[in-house]
Formats: sequence, structure tokens, C-alpha cells
Amino acid sequence: MKYLIAAFVTLLIASSSAFSDGPQTNHTRIKRQFSLGSIPIVLTNNGLTTLVDLVVKAGLAEALSGPGPFTVFAPINNAFTTVDPSILNAILSDITVLRKVIAYHVVESTLPAALFKNELTPLSASGENLRVNVYDSGDAKTVTINGALKIRTLEATNGVIHVINKVLIPEPESNIIEVLEKKGNFTTLLTALAVAGLTTTIQNAGPFTLFAPTDDAFRSLPAGTLDSLITNREELKKVLLSHVASGTLYKRGLSSGLVPVIAGGNVKAAVGFNGAMFGNAQMIETDLFASNGVIHVINSVILHSVGQTPKVVFNQPSKAVDNQPTKPPVNPQKTRVARTIASILNENGLTTLADLLVKAGLVNVLSQQGPFTLFAPTNDAFNAVDSVTLNALLQDVNLLKRVLTYHVVPSAIPPVSIKNELVTNSLAGESLRINEYNNRKVVTINGALRLKALEAENGIVYVIDKVLIPDNNKSIVKVLETKGKFTTLMTALVVSGLKNHLDSAGPFTLFAPSDDAFKALPAGVLNSLFTNPSELKKVLLSHVIPTTVYSRGLSSGHLNLARGGKVAVTVSQSGVKISNANIIKADLAAANGVIHVINNLI
Repeated sequence: MKYLIAAFVTLLIASSSAFSDGPQTNHTRIKRQFSLGSIPIVLTNNGLTTLVDLVVKAGLAEALSGPGPFTVFAPINNAFTTVDPSILNAILSDITVLRKVIAYHVVESTLPAALFKNELTPLSASGENLRVNVYDSGDAKTVTINGALKIRTLEATNGVIHVINKVLIPEPESNIIEVLEKKGNFTTLLTALAVAGLTTTIQNAGPFTLFAPTDDAFRSLPAGTLDSLITNREELKKVLLSHVASGTLYKRGLSSGLVPVIAGGNVKAAVGFNGAMFGNAQMIETDLFASNGVIHVINSVILHSVGQTPKVVFNQPSKAVDNQPTKPPVNPQKTRVARTIASILNENGLTTLADLLVKAGLVNVLSQQGPFTLFAPTNDAFNAVDSVTLNALLQDVNLLKRVLTYHVVPSAIPPVSIKNELVTNSLAGESLRINEYNNRKVVTINGALRLKALEAENGIVYVIDKVLIPDNNKSIVKVLETKGKFTTLMTALVVSGLKNHLDSAGPFTLFAPSDDAFKALPAGVLNSLFTNPSELKKVLLSHVIPTTVYSRGLSSGHLNLARGGKVAVTVSQSGVKISNANIIKADLAAANGVIHVINNLI
């Protein structure tokens, strides 16, 4: 831990560093939203704020701003919300443990994605190995780190960041046998491995994937089956090796189909929204990390002879457990192909999005268990994208992948969970804002209108009328600075003392007068306002609404102003007026709200 054992943090990341862009073309803005900085700055710029906060809390921000080089596996914000609360509290309450967890996500060398290969085991800064796996599904490669899905890669001046969807928890390095012993509910399996003479192999060789039946699974075998196996060592060995696959197959690397097992032959796997099956057994716990592979816990024993189709074993209780409740038998004939998000797009006419997902190699991701929420633009929405931006997307697969993953949330957001001002992180690592208007009749995502909802077995699809471009992680103030035609407004915000206010959390709606709007003021009015900051502040706050109102949420009536009072809104066929001003450009998204450009001061 050459750099990570550092004195307590002296470097805090200024919030303004997250919004350092200058003016640029649409193409450049999409392709490279922020200039490079050190790892903490790049993490902040890309919305990975929970990790940054913990890095600061652990006193490691200065170390990760050092020369490096480093590779950081960076969990998205939502990943921390899925950690078991007792584990998370233990991490947050002990600074030493927190430092170790963060260091476990860091490798003290550069590992670009191009160097990833299956079964790569880099040493983390905490002193424990990580395992990188690369699964080729035909139309895309899936990369995992200890089973966590790699979402995208970010460059920094002192290393590289791979964004992942899960927090990695370091545990004392243990082989498969040691993990089974620690779990405590695999006594029969451990005994059977010893009787079959397989303990040393499973302990020292590999890597392996073990589908591990629990003690309850063995008890559920038909009466006499286990006794018969124990007395027939070779048959027992065949059965046990029917639970072992060569290589490390994390859940993200499993797909519906045949899994070759070491006993010979194959066992059928079925992976769907409601869980995963291995033969007739349900996977009840997945991705137990071991130094020589991975373990998936299953609730039935697979009886499989070499070269034969796996036998179906129903969970029938033996006499020893007649009084114990058992789960109903699984009928493999009812297993069906999952109707995933990726598969329903073409069915519902969303063919442009479907084609682009294929081009970006994302079909396999959206065919996995999830759950996911996909905001799916219509074909017309893609047709409405300006030609420069669209050509940039079609010519750069990485750029296309970033834009498409911006439309995906790595969790399910059912309609009942939607509420106004809901902010959620996309798979691209950047935030999306959901708003409700007109008694929940109108729902927008970054201002795009939600048209309808489609259910899939691995999540939900909301059809929207606009393509979302990942460019809203700047505050309102930084968006104004980037646009370059609000020089007078920016000066007025500084003079009135409102700049920091509109650079804060919000959310706000700003009706932003352009430079031309200020020039149109009667002679002497602007100078008079600049010499009276309190009056200038009142005027500017007449342009601010203390909530996010995209154009889809505007209707004729009145809006409450941040300064108190109301402002009139008129919506007609000719456009939208705010008091005496016309909206000439709507829905400039910002991290803390939205901007509508107007042609007059209110």
C-alpha cells in the first residue's frame, strides 16, 4: 500500500472541479464531457459521489491524487445501497476497515480494459487478490471483477477507473473447501468430497465453479440414495463432479444453456428474472468468492452419470426429515425462455434502439437477470437527433455505448415508485431526473415524455419521446458558463450574490435571459440595477422557480417564484410565454434543475 497508507485527508475535492468544461461543440461535449484530472476528480466529475465521500472519510483522497499509476474499480452510488446494512455500518464505523475496503478496490498499477483476460488475478492495494473474468457471449463481452459487472472505463491523469455495479468486500483469502467450512451448512458435502477423495483437488487446483448442495439438499434425496453413494466411491465421485465446472463462472457469466461439467456431459442452466437453475436445482445464493474459483449454493443434488443427460431429482423428504417442511418439487418442463428487455424492443416497434444496442454490444447485458429500467426512445426520437450528433454516435462504439447506458438504470423502478424530483443513477454512472406533473398524468425523464410502460422478466421499459444525451452533470451556473451567451446574466449573478445559490443542490428552474435580452433593456436600467445589488437580486429571483419544471410540465396558469409571489405562464400554439418573455430554447438539463432561455427580462 505504497500510496494508500497516507496521513489523514488534506485534500478536499472542490465542488467546482466537477464542472470545469469550457465551450465546445456538440460532438466534443458528448464524446469527452470533462477534461482529465486525478482519480478523485474524475470520480466526482462522473457522479461517483458516494465512493468519493468514502475516500475522503478514509483519508485516502490525497493518496489517490498522487502520481500513481492506479487502477480503481469504482462502484456506482446505487451499489452501496445494496450492501447489507450491518456490513455497511461496520465499514462506516471503523476507519481501518473502511480503508481496507477502499484499498481492495485499488490496484497499484495501470490495468486498461485492453489488458483484461479471463481468470486474471491482480493484487489489490489491500494485499488480497481480485479476479477478473471475461465472458464472450457472441454479440458482446461481459467483464466481471469478483462477479461485479464492469460498466464502463474512465481515464484519469494518474491511472484508469473501471466503473462496476457492486461493492467488493475483502475477506480472508480462502479456497473453495475453506469457504464451505466457514459457511457451516455444507457438512454432508464436505464429508462426501472426503470420501470420494476429491478434497485435495477442490482445495488446491482450479479455478472451479462449484454448485454446492446444502445439507438440506442432501437430506431431501430419496431414502437410501445417499447411503448407496457413500458405499460406492466411484459413483459418488461422478455425482460430485457433476456439480463442478472448470473455470470461474460468476452469475454474470452464466446464461441459459448447457454447462459442461468435469464428470463429463452437461448440466442445463436456466437464467431468468426470477432466479437461476442448475439442472433441477435452484441457486439460492450466488457468487461466493474463493481464491480458486466461485461457489453457487443450490437446493437440490444433481444425480448425473458420465455422458448421460442429467437425471431430475425431486426434493422428496427422507425418513430422517419427515416432520420438516419441504419446498414443492421443481418441474423442469415449466422452465421457459426469459422474455427479457432486449427481446421485447423489436416486438414493440423500437427497432432503432434495438439495432443500436446490437451495434454497441449491449444486448447481452440487457438479457441478463437484472433487474433493469430502460428508458427507450422511439424511432422518431432518434430521427430527431441532429445529424452531427447522430453521426458521432454511429462512428464511435464507445460513445454509442455511453449514450445507450445513460438510458439504463441498474435497478427496477416500477410506476408506483416514481415520484417528483426522483434522481437516480444510470448505468453510465450519471444521474437522471424524473418529474411528475398534472397529478401524475405527465411523467418526464430529463424532460423527455414517458409514453408507455412495457414489462419484461428482467425489469421494465419506459418508452420516451426523446434521446437522452449524458450532459447534465453540471450545475445551472456551469451550464450557463459553458453555453457562452449568458455573460451579462453571469455578471449579474455574481453582483447580486446569487451565483453560489444557483450552484448549490436545488432543484431550480431558471428562466435565463440571454445577453441580447439584457441589451434590449431601456438605456440606464442595467447600470441602475448593477449599482443596487438588493434590487438586482429581486429581479433575478423573479426568474427562478424552486423546483424542476421541464417544458412538458408547463401549462397556462401561474408558477411560484423563489422570491415569493407568482409569475404568469401562457402556453399556446405559438409557444410559451413567462410573463412578457418568450421561451426561445427549452429544457437545458443541469445537475440541480433545468434552464429555459428567454428573450426578455421578467
